[in-house]
Amino acid sequence: MSNVKVARRDFLRTSLLVGSALPLGAIPLVLKADNHRVSEDNPTAKAMGYLHDATKVDVAKFPRRAGEAGSKQFCNNCKLYQAGSEEGWGGCAIFPGKEVNAKGWCNAWVSA
Repeated sequence: MSNVKVARRDFLRTSLLVGSALPLGAIPLVLKADNHRVSEDNPTAKAMGYLHDATKVDVAKFPRRAGEAGSKQFCNNCKLYQAGSEEGWGGCAIFPGKEVNAKGWCNAWVSA
């Protein structure tokens, strides 16, 4: 009987390791998918006024982007922005797991 217990433990241990490793194998596929960029239609993006092109922000609706100081606000000079592997795109703490355009803007902009 002792051999059966050892085999059962090994089976369970192996099953747990394989089961936990399967999702990790899909990471490269997820990262290469087109959905890694935040959509302007994303509910959070809409609420924050995020646009891929900061020059198209409605300054009447988001006055922080207005004026000389506002015209210098872009995702790539925001404290929440993290440069990504693809030029012109990077991560943002507001949109976990998604990338934003370096020349984009949202109302959460914070001086770096």
